[in-house]
Amino acid sequence: MAVWIVISVAWWAFRAQRFGVSGLPFYLLYRTTRLNNLIERISAMSPKAWRIIWNIGIAIGAGSMAFIFYELILNLLNLVFRSEQAAAIQPIVPLPGLFVSFETFPYLVLALSIVVASHELSHGIASLGDHVPLKSAGLFFAHVLMGGFVEPDEEKLNQAKNVAKLRIFAAGSSTNILLGICFIVLLSNFPATIAPFYNVVATGVQIGSVPDNLPAYSSGLKAGDTVTSINGTTVSGIADLRNVMSKVSPGQVIVVGTKTGSYTVRTGVDQNNASHAMIGISGLTDLIVYDPKLPFLSSDFPNILLHSEYWLSVVLVSVALINMLPMYPFDGDKFIETALNLLGLRRTKVIRSALNVTAYALLFLNIGLSLFRFGFLRY
Repeated sequence: MAVWIVISVAWWAFRAQRFGVSGLPFYLLYRTTRLNNLIERISAMSPKAWRIIWNIGIAIGAGSMAFIFYELILNLLNLVFRSEQAAAIQPIVPLPGLFVSFETFPYLVLALSIVVASHELSHGIASLGDHVPLKSAGLFFAHVLMGGFVEPDEEKLNQAKNVAKLRIFAAGSSTNILLGICFIVLLSNFPATIAPFYNVVATGVQIGSVPDNLPAYSSGLKAGDTVTSINGTTVSGIADLRNVMSKVSPGQVIVVGTKTGSYTVRTGVDQNNASHAMIGISGLTDLIVYDPKLPFLSSDFPNILLHSEYWLSVVLVSVALINMLPMYPFDGDKFIETALNLLGLRRTKVIRSALNVTAYALLFLNIGLSLFRFGFLRY
């Protein structure tokens, strides 16, 4: 709030509206023709290639709409009938200290800013590629989020062919989906991508939780402890832990070595396999240390990069899928209206309204039942 007050005073003192800055008190908006020119140059680089990309975007947009409908219906059924299989579908409110931790907040801001910037840039390139000029383009700053925006000429857009409209409406979400997939691939291969610069050393298995009805609880093991050995056998990762535990019998007393000390646990019976022993710890993750190969590299950077890739993959895909729901005023609503017109169906307004109601109902029922089932999650 203090920073925003300073920005507001500076905006008034320097009469920033002279330079195309507007939008206070809720946000700052900077319109500039330079950004228009930049988008025009990008669009003109290879018109045929862009046309192919945005045609693929139509397919991605349609697939995303079908996929998010299916997932919302399936998750709603799980919330009602099989709650243990349901996922929590909730909005992430970017307010640090309340709904997200201060540690998560910078990563969330980065992800949201890249989502908006890439989404709007794609709309701009697609619009110009189909000869729909941009009225304006610019940058915005909304308290914590930064990004760009484009405003296609509405009159020209309404006159464009339906296929051109589909390309324009699907461009933003399809780009977000593709970027999200890229970050998912990077995330799933993180040790390999970081290996040229860091030695990846597995140092144990970190415990996420210790349920109070399982054997490990009475031993003194706690969430956050790192298992490094079982009966003196070194445990570097989850694979090692499973291998060692496969040789332990239910009811056998074992010594669990951790970074903070050793704990004696009498194992229980694995509920999924009566012949297997169980310690009673869950939420396990490999604890990996990244040792820099070059002296100027920071040992903290891999963890920062890992968290950035995680939040970028989550936010890019999630925002793109929700945006493709046929709900006014999202792109999905414009996309489905154009698709109905292209198919030459009658009573498109009735179909569009029915889809709007269905999509809103599915989304809000999922959110409401998720809050009831899981509570409000803090990230």
